[in-house]
Amino acid sequence: MKKISVIFASLAVVFAMTSCDKMEEPYFNEPSVSESDTIKLEASDTVNFDGKVVVLLEDYTGIKCVNCPNAAVIANELEELNEGHLVVLGVHPRTSFQDPGASGLFPDFRTDDGETWRTNLGIGSAFPSGLVNRTGGVLTQASWTSAVGEIIGSDAPVRLIIKSAYDDATRELRLSIHSKFLQPVESNDLRLTICMMEDSITGRQVTPSGLDTAYVHRHVFRGTADGLAWGRMLDPQAGPIIEAGRNFITNIKFNLSENYNDEQFYIVAFINDNNTNRVLMSAKKKIK
Repeated sequence: MKKISVIFASLAVVFAMTSCDKMEEPYFNEPSVSESDTIKLEASDTVNFDGKVVVLLEDYTGIKCVNCPNAAVIANELEELNEGHLVVLGVHPRTSFQDPGASGLFPDFRTDDGETWRTNLGIGSAFPSGLVNRTGGVLTQASWTSAVGEIIGSDAPVRLIIKSAYDDATRELRLSIHSKFLQPVESNDLRLTICMMEDSITGRQVTPSGLDTAYVHRHVFRGTADGLAWGRMLDPQAGPIIEAGRNFITNIKFNLSENYNDEQFYIVAFINDNNTNRVLMSAKKKIK
């Protein structure tokens, strides 16, 4: 059993320590986190922000799903076309399409968090399936381009910036996630979800043309960094509206598993309304 310690701060500099247990996927060591661990924003962080929304595309996929590679091509093309404004997560839940079997030849990308999302967000057992900002329902890959296009270019209600510091020797990763509301948002339950993502993993994949033993798996969701599939409330004392100008800082640190390639490792964070599931803003940060 592992525990994670996290610190939050608002403009009023109110801090609260919380911890959670995570079973079966022991990614973490648990050093304590303090206010001094905050990685501050730099001028370039805010100057480079263009005020536009960053969309989240969740690609529910599987190593034994014959049509999933074609969907991955669409996701990759959308990411390139909307560079800096689209984040892709390749989610492998726990169905027969993701089960590597006993041979050990297929990679195992399954996560408990991905399965939780699948069963609660209406994905079912049809793959590939997708969610775009968790609005508009479950989508086939044929609808991803239009769904993304309807949101891209919109003004961001929140500025979300991930700051990181990684120690190659100890593999300790420190994160400070800065959220600033640019518009008033009506919700009494806004959540921040912090995800781990590993990119460009070579392994077996069933494809329309047969078995590919050297397939490059992109955007592989490795679980949430704190074991909270539904994230944590930005402001537990929030009223019905979070006003423009409110700031929040979330600090977390943990040791990265030796099983992951730190050269291809990213943190993905998103803020959503837990009452509707709608994602307001996303961000991605490569740790090296």
